[in-house]
Amino acid sequence: MTNYLDYQFEDSETFINTFDEAPLWSASFGLLLLKHLELKPNQFVVDIGSGAGFPLLELAGRMGSSCKLFGIDTWNNANQRAKQKIKDYNYSNIEIIECSAHKMPFENNSIDLIISNLGINNFDTPSDVFMECNRVLKPKGKLALTTNINGHWKEFYQVFYASLIQIGKSNLIEKLEHEEAHRGNIQSVSELFIQSGFRISKTIEDSFVMKFVDGTAFLNHHFVKLGWLSSWTNLFSKEDLQDIFTVLQNNLNIYSQENDGLNLTVPMLFIEGEKQ
Repeated sequence: MTNYLDYQFEDSETFINTFDEAPLWSASFGLLLLKHLELKPNQFVVDIGSGAGFPLLELAGRMGSSCKLFGIDTWNNANQRAKQKIKDYNYSNIEIIECSAHKMPFENNSIDLIISNLGINNFDTPSDVFMECNRVLKPKGKLALTTNINGHWKEFYQVFYASLIQIGKSNLIEKLEHEEAHRGNIQSVSELFIQSGFRISKTIEDSFVMKFVDGTAFLNHHFVKLGWLSSWTNLFSKEDLQDIFTVLQNNLNIYSQENDGLNLTVPMLFIEGEKQ
């Protein structure tokens, strides 16, 4: 019933060729990004966390050959996938660079626009990345990103907290609250911009709903296992996992029966800053 607890991610050259959930998950955020970006000719653009190429390739197609775009990511297999797409799409205005956003291979004041679609979620030290963005951007250059802010899957977390209380594990609630809150909010993300020398030029909040039949489907969904499961299981001892997730899954299923499915809210933030 809880076989998903045994899931282990195994990266490979072939895995990325069949993995479509990441662009599906990031599509709503990417469309929000593309909707609110100001596109200009003759720009040098960097996509931080470009992965398998979304929204990098779409943006390159929209900006045209007068612009030069760079995708940077540390994930080798995803980079190879992006390079194959670039070749297949016959784009000559994109270069993939395998590196960390903490140290980008660009000169000071050389880039017009930096984007990141959900990339901030994966930065170990976001403030360092923001300062590096400030370094490479031209004066008045823009940093624009999307992120899923606090409130993400709030319906799921409410059931999770109730499940911990039900089995007498209220002492673990603080850990779960910390995990939920690490995504930040519009204020904390704005402070990152300001502290790194940016003036906030645009903020757009939006949301969408992810629908599942029930909790069993949700917890067994491949992308949920890949992207989130370990962030929850790592909070608790191995001895407690089976009890916690058996009750959680059951409670999610009950919630789903009472609410016409498990409908999870995903708040989105588009935020743009200008280098001062």
